[in-house]
Amino acid sequence: MLMANYLVAQRLITHAGGLALLRQHMPPLDQGLQNVIEIAKNKGFEIDGTNSQTLQESLSRMGRDCDDKLFLQCVTELMMTPMRPAEYIACGEFEQVDWSHFALNIPYYTHFTSPIRRYPDVIVHRLLQATLDGPSAVQYYPQDQAKIQAICGHCNEKRMASKKAQERSDRIFLSIFLKTNPILSTLGVCVSVGDKAFTVYVPEIGINTLVYLDDHAELYEARVQKDKDSGKRSMTLVPKHGSGRSRLDIQVFSKLSISCHCKEEPPIDVKLRIVGPWAE
Repeated sequence: MLMANYLVAQRLITHAGGLALLRQHMPPLDQGLQNVIEIAKNKGFEIDGTNSQTLQESLSRMGRDCDDKLFLQCVTELMMTPMRPAEYIACGEFEQVDWSHFALNIPYYTHFTSPIRRYPDVIVHRLLQATLDGPSAVQYYPQDQAKIQAICGHCNEKRMASKKAQERSDRIFLSIFLKTNPILSTLGVCVSVGDKAFTVYVPEIGINTLVYLDDHAELYEARVQKDKDSGKRSMTLVPKHGSGRSRLDIQVFSKLSISCHCKEEPPIDVKLRIVGPWAE
């Protein structure tokens, strides 16, 4: 399938020129990727993010050498953040360097094999037929590259809307489950720290979400520190008098005990509360 899509993309580029409909996948956002690389380096593991092949080889090597499965889970979760979605494009509207597919590590790619369920594949089939019919069929193709790009933009928008709807639906069903079956204490791992909240990954239910300091104002006084050189934040949660809580130092990969509930106020979502330090 991959080879078929690759060869059809090649045929469209060489015979349909700027009309060729490609599946583009841009490299991950550099800053986010560098953050993950730095985190892994601090744990003694090297990640090479030059391209998808070196990235995959690095992660595979880390998977073999690292005995901490939780750390691997967290790195995998963090790696999702800087990744950008693949999109359909009309190649004539982009520079050649932007045709590439990062995940597959190839210079161009398209979707050809599923015309019964994807409209871009239908366009690709029509363009491929035009290239087989001869130069005049391509020259007088009823859509120019700007129109094909507009179709690509529409398909990208609808695909992203569908993806978000699915993710939101999953989150709602999880929230409803937690409304009647709250998790009173489970492991949470901090994966990022902000000024007024920090993000916690919950391995038991496979999600990450924000823990807001304002929701714990009656229990803790929060002190946020920012490293002058790296710009990275950490925080100290000092228990208020009479709260009966323990002091918590929060930084990336800090472990803590959290509870999982359904938010009482709309919109419906998962809500995390700090229980205390995690007991190994």
